[in-house]
Amino acid sequence: MPVRRFNYTGRKRILQSQVAITLHETADGGTPTFTAELNLESLDLPSDARLMIVSNRNRVAMRFPWGTVGNPTPPANCRLDDTPDNPHFRIMALDESERLLALADRVQPRRANRRESLLWLQETDLGSEVWQLDFGDPGDNPTLLVNSSIPGISAAVRQDNAFRGLVIPEVLRAILTRAFIVDEASPDDTDEGPWSKWAAFVGDFYTDEHPAASLDSEIDKTEMAKWIDGAVAAFANQRFNARSMYAATVR
Repeated sequence: MPVRRFNYTGRKRILQSQVAITLHETADGGTPTFTAELNLESLDLPSDARLMIVSNRNRVAMRFPWGTVGNPTPPANCRLDDTPDNPHFRIMALDESERLLALADRVQPRRANRRESLLWLQETDLGSEVWQLDFGDPGDNPTLLVNSSIPGISAAVRQDNAFRGLVIPEVLRAILTRAFIVDEASPDDTDEGPWSKWAAFVGDFYTDEHPAASLDSEIDKTEMAKWIDGAVAAFANQRFNARSMYAATVR
């Protein structure tokens, strides 16, 4: 099948707030489906512009024609057969010549009947390691991979406060390092960027001023690492009390 190429010149931006993607999972772990709600009236697009929703995961994509701007119509089959694990979505409006009129990229779905989570959890074979982080494609929610050979590991991550106190702060440190040092996102971007939800999350419990890049230099990564250390310490202070956990678990 030939690769389809789209003309991106002059496109409008579809805001994350104008789209809502919901994943619907099965109780037996079968292939999920999705639904989408679009609110594009304010973009003043042609009513006959074609809508396309694309699911992506690890460079595998599925395309779903979604009718037109004037008449959004989901296809009969919205099963994510090829991208079932933690996909993100792209919403496109196209004219008849395949010119891209508007785009929303890296849209994270919510999960039906679940509280929205910034960090997904998945058991897998990790050999002798207890946990790893999978960042997936740019814009994906990170996934905390835990060793499937350890009995009760997922329950421990969710419920065992001593285990969580040992692991979760280091998970947070790794995620913030990826976001603000490797990917050079800004902790001020709490709106539309790929790390905006994590920036907003940190802002709820840590308000110390972060180092900012000047116009002619990169951000000071050493200073940012210190800021991240402070954020992790504030998080651990709020969620976990090391002394009380030690007293409760060590006899």
